[in-house]
Amino acid sequence: MNTLLGLLNALGIETSHPAQTQIITKICYNSKECVEASVFFAFPGLHTQGDLYIEDAIAKGAICIFSTQEIANKQEGILYHVTDAPRPLFSRMCAAFYSWPSKSLEVIGVTGTDGKSTTSDYLYQILQAKGCRVGLLGTVSMDDGEGKRPSPYRQSTPEADQLQAFLYRCKMNGLTHVILECTSHALSCEHDRLATIEFALALVTTISSEHLEFHKSQEAYVEAKCNLVRALQPGGSFLTTKQNPSMVTFIDALPPSSSSYLLEKTLPFTTTTHADLTIVIHYKQHAVRTPLALPCLASNAMLALLACSLILQEKAENLLSLLAELKPVAGRMITVKNRLGLRIIIDFAHTADAYEQLFSHMKDTAQGGKIITVFGCAGERDTSKRSAMGQRASHYADHIILTEEDPRNEPTSTIFKDIRSQMENTSCAIEEIEDRTEAIHRAFSLSEKGDTLLFLGKGHETTIEGKKRKRPWNEEKTVRSLLEMREREIL
Repeated sequence: MNTLLGLLNALGIETSHPAQTQIITKICYNSKECVEASVFFAFPGLHTQGDLYIEDAIAKGAICIFSTQEIANKQEGILYHVTDAPRPLFSRMCAAFYSWPSKSLEVIGVTGTDGKSTTSDYLYQILQAKGCRVGLLGTVSMDDGEGKRPSPYRQSTPEADQLQAFLYRCKMNGLTHVILECTSHALSCEHDRLATIEFALALVTTISSEHLEFHKSQEAYVEAKCNLVRALQPGGSFLTTKQNPSMVTFIDALPPSSSSYLLEKTLPFTTTTHADLTIVIHYKQHAVRTPLALPCLASNAMLALLACSLILQEKAENLLSLLAELKPVAGRMITVKNRLGLRIIIDFAHTADAYEQLFSHMKDTAQGGKIITVFGCAGERDTSKRSAMGQRASHYADHIILTEEDPRNEPTSTIFKDIRSQMENTSCAIEEIEDRTEAIHRAFSLSEKGDTLLFLGKGHETTIEGKKRKRPWNEEKTVRSLLEMREREIL
């Protein structure tokens, strides 16, 4: 039972107020979710301000208000607290509300620009195969001990109330380990959604440019990511790969008692690529054919294998055969079989670095035929990556169809202009078709036997965010439906 006084004391806030003896039922940042005897945090936002909803929160039963400025017309019986950092306080209060559930779990954090979801999922699969009672929370999937299912959260790392509730369920369901996908927003001092969590292991994949609309600089982005290793528990371990150009920065941020592991040094492995888009991983005298379709996915899998080796204190070579059984991650390098002789790939790739990895591999493994790709960029998000993505795509592709991704309130014409600004390959044809279904249909109409079709940027996502509304979306279902139409036309 959490009294308001107890929760405030957990934050180091001392007060004397009639409401302090109340049993708190809920902690909210959305006034619509407030109930009797709840606490409301008025977050500052991009499009609106939480302060505008304080009266609504109180009307629904909130008895304590956290805001960034003094409230002019205070209501009697309500405890008000002014802070310039409501989000970190929110995170800490949510952890206290659920009785600090992470302290009963071995928590593994995974961060990076690309590869977070696949590395997290592969580690989850390997640990499960070894009989470990492990949970997962990431962009694509979650498992709180009640089975793996699609994550209900739009954010890869949800807000602290949802995160701490998840960890509490993991604890109550008897899990011993939990894998958390950790975004730069969640790790930032501004949001601090992961506050109070100490990590047993911190895995860092690749680091490139992303989310500069929030962090404002690459240095600030990396600094936020480094907060994961700063949160390692005494004796915790940091794992990364030589593809991480910021490795030294992370090592400098390590707590004194922590250990660091470089994948390629600890587990020196090589890969062999096959025409059927499978990769054989070689380690010591062992070799295993995997269903992984890209060398970077093999790196993700081996980073997960190294983590599993440390967690279970088992030799990596004894675990290697498990990589042959890895299941694909939703929306990541999904290969669509067909009767037209096409190579069709659906992937979530949405950074310049991911484009370089994907397009170069598709070009190297193509056996003739054109590379046709459909993609866009998110509106109202990091604009600095758009031109680089366009440049990488046009360098390798024969035909590009620019389309909507999540334009939000930004005109697609502006997004397309940014993407095209550094497209220097004049032999690459470029079209703009705003409607994504029409764009995919156009790609099939252009295709011939032997061609490669890449549908990028949406992957597993279930909506397209347009101006003031979201509409349902399923990339794989749409691609398969239009493929069937094309097959009926030709065959």
